[in-house]
Amino acid sequence: MDIVSHINRVYEPIDKAIAQVVKASKFSLDIVEIGLINALGRIAAEDVVSPINFPPFNRSAVDGYAICSDSITSASPANPIPLRLRGKMEGEYTCNDAVEIHTGEKIPEPFDAVVMLEDVYVAGNSIYVMRSVPRYANISIAGEDFKIGEILIEKGVIVRPWHIAMLSTIGRNSIKVYRELNIGVITTGSEVRDSDAGIEAYEKGYILDSTSKLVLATLSEYRFIKPRWYGIYPDDINMISKVLLRALDENEIVITTGGTGPGGHDVTHRGVRSIGAEIIVQGIAMRPGRPTSIAIYNGKPIFMLSGFPVAAYIGVKILVLTFISRYLGIKGIEPLEIRAKLLKRVTGVIGYNTFVRVKVYRCGEELCVEPIMLRGSGILSSLAKANGFLEIPSNVEGFEKGDYVWIQML
Repeated sequence: MDIVSHINRVYEPIDKAIAQVVKASKFSLDIVEIGLINALGRIAAEDVVSPINFPPFNRSAVDGYAICSDSITSASPANPIPLRLRGKMEGEYTCNDAVEIHTGEKIPEPFDAVVMLEDVYVAGNSIYVMRSVPRYANISIAGEDFKIGEILIEKGVIVRPWHIAMLSTIGRNSIKVYRELNIGVITTGSEVRDSDAGIEAYEKGYILDSTSKLVLATLSEYRFIKPRWYGIYPDDINMISKVLLRALDENEIVITTGGTGPGGHDVTHRGVRSIGAEIIVQGIAMRPGRPTSIAIYNGKPIFMLSGFPVAAYIGVKILVLTFISRYLGIKGIEPLEIRAKLLKRVTGVIGYNTFVRVKVYRCGEELCVEPIMLRGSGILSSLAKANGFLEIPSNVEGFEKGDYVWIQML
């Protein structure tokens, strides 16, 4: 593509670009059954339905004494009500009895409440209750947590620690999940060297590769993704086409970094076309990351991201992960959003979704957000200083100081 065509290009809106990739993609993931701890962070491939009520019986929520609530309706410090203290497993009880009970233990019949230790004193074989309590006081009712037939884990949910606890509670020691999603990452650029070349590489005019490490590390935060790096390749169409075919054979998704610029620098585009892949999105209306393109090869997407680290990071978070979520039907992958007061004016560009790196912190009784005034898509330190992004929509010129805005937390 020549530079004039690049300037005059109409860039694809983010949502439309993602929708096109979802529609064109045709891959699937096998289902495997794995143990509970190994399931952490994986994508549930089944609806898990409870076979029991839980708790399975009325149980005490505190340490105290199980009693009949009707027997102590008039209890007070001035009028303590005596009850016979019985031991556990001593046959049948009556409402004139009381039994010492601990948190989590089953409530014996006919008791329907628990009085706390501090509301009782013991004298010989009796207790004296100094405070009345209503029926079911300090009792967890059978089925109040979840009931038979209730869906505990929905298909598509990322398995969290509390899901594992619920599975264990219902006697499960495994769960069906989707196998890990394989993503290949390819770095392009004759000027790029791996970090083991050392800082001496800069003296020779080379660039140490930070972008692929950022992409790989970001993907590795998600346990349902298995990223693999294929190395650094020079601006050689033949070499790029060969590694693309290998990566596409071994992965469901391929990400390239670099080689997406205008003019003679769009070597990645040419390499993608050379293997017969169709570029369905060339340029996206987002800043940073405008040169990002997406291709399809045999139903597998190729995300061609900028070689600049910040642009590539936003490409992974906003494009790649959103695509994965929508295509696979994953629930709960969206970033945490908080609302905060903007301390400085920020501007966007009409027609583009602009992502501003920001720092969120508490100021007095509210949350405040301050833009980090390092805008370049290659300014890596801006990510280290930020803890969130402010997205300025394509139809908004910016936000004013004092506005309350939504922040996507990193």
